[in-house]
Amino acid sequence: MGPKTIPKSITINGRFLTQKISGVQRYSRELVKALDRIIENEPNYRTETRWRLIVPPGADTSYRLNAIHIETVGNRGGHLWEQYDLFRASRRDRLINLGNSAPLLHRNKFVIIHDVAVFRTPENFGWRYRTGHKVMGRIIARDSDLGTVSQFSQAEISRVFCRPRKSINVIANGCDHLLNRATDDVVLHELDIERGKYFLFVGNPTPNKNLGVLLEAFHRAQIPRARLVLVGSLDSKVFPGSPAAYGPNIVLAPHRTDEEVASLYANAKAFVFPSLYEGFGIPPLEAMAQGCPVIAADIPVVREVCGEAAAYFPPTDPDTLAELLCHHWNMPPDRVSQGELVIKRIEKFQWSNSARSLLDLIFTDRTQQ
Repeated sequence: MGPKTIPKSITINGRFLTQKISGVQRYSRELVKALDRIIENEPNYRTETRWRLIVPPGADTSYRLNAIHIETVGNRGGHLWEQYDLFRASRRDRLINLGNSAPLLHRNKFVIIHDVAVFRTPENFGWRYRTGHKVMGRIIARDSDLGTVSQFSQAEISRVFCRPRKSINVIANGCDHLLNRATDDVVLHELDIERGKYFLFVGNPTPNKNLGVLLEAFHRAQIPRARLVLVGSLDSKVFPGSPAAYGPNIVLAPHRTDEEVASLYANAKAFVFPSLYEGFGIPPLEAMAQGCPVIAADIPVVREVCGEAAAYFPPTDPDTLAELLCHHWNMPPDRVSQGELVIKRIEKFQWSNSARSLLDLIFTDRTQQ
C-alpha cells in the first residue's frame, strides 16, 4: 500500500436514494451511514477534504447524514441523471459509486460491482436491461478502480472482465443494521402467524433465488401446522393468480418495514436461503443478527458468508431441504443454537469494518497501488 494522500473533494453517487431498497441499495445506504459516522468522529478525514453525497431530484429526504453534505443536482433521473448531471457536478472530484453503475466519462471513479449476474444468470433480466448492463459493466471494468462485496464476486469479476484479481478490492456487506433493531410484532397478528410456527424466506423471487425448490421442499415435508412466509416483491410470473391458490400454509408478505422484517426473523423457526447465485447474500446474516437459525443452499458465496453457522443443502435437492425443515421444526426453541459461530459471523461483517476498508482505499495514493 502506498503513502496516504488527502483528496480535496470526494463525491458519492447518491442515485440509490431514489431506488427501491434491495440488496444493492441496502449496501449503499448502510455503508454511507457508517462512513459518515467515522468522518464525524475523526476530524482528520474532513479537515482538508470536502465530502458530498450528490442525489437526483426526488431522493429520499428521510435519509440524514451529519458530516457528509447531501446535495441535489440536475433535473433528470435514472441513467440520464447519472451520465450527465452527476458527471458535470463531480468531474473534478474523486467519485465513489456503490451500486454497479457510474458516469462512463468520469476519469477518477471507484465503482462497486456487486456481481456479474447479467453474464451468469441472463434469464433473470429483460433483453434491454441485460444488454445495456453488459456494455456498461465492460466499460466500467476497463476504465475504473473496482471493488466488490465478496471473494467469490472478486473471482467472478476477474474472470468475466479479464482483470487481475488483486486489482479488485473486497468491501463486504454488514449485518449490524438489524442488531438491536426494534421489532414490530404486530406483523405476526396481521399475517395470522404464531411465533416459532413458520419458516421464512426474504427476497425477490427471481429465478436465481430458487424459490421453487423451497416451495417443493415445504410441501414434501408435510409438517402439521407449519407455515411458510415469503417476504419481498411478488412477481406475477412466479405467483400467478390469487394468493389463496397456494393454500393456507403459504403466507405472502410483500412491502414490509425493517421493523416488521426484524420481527419475522426473530420469531421464525428458521430462515431458508435457497439461492443458486448471489454476489453476497445479506439475508442469512440478517437472520443471524436476530437469533434465527439459517438453512442455506450450499454454494461457494454462501459458505464464504455463513461459514459453519448455517445448515446446508444441495440447492437442487428438495428432499434434503425437506429433511432439514423437519429437523429444525423438531429442535428445541433455542434462538441461537450455534452461538459462538453466529457471533463470529456477525462480528466479521460489520458496516464500520467496510467503511474503514473504503476509507483506506480512498486515502491511498492510487499511483502506488
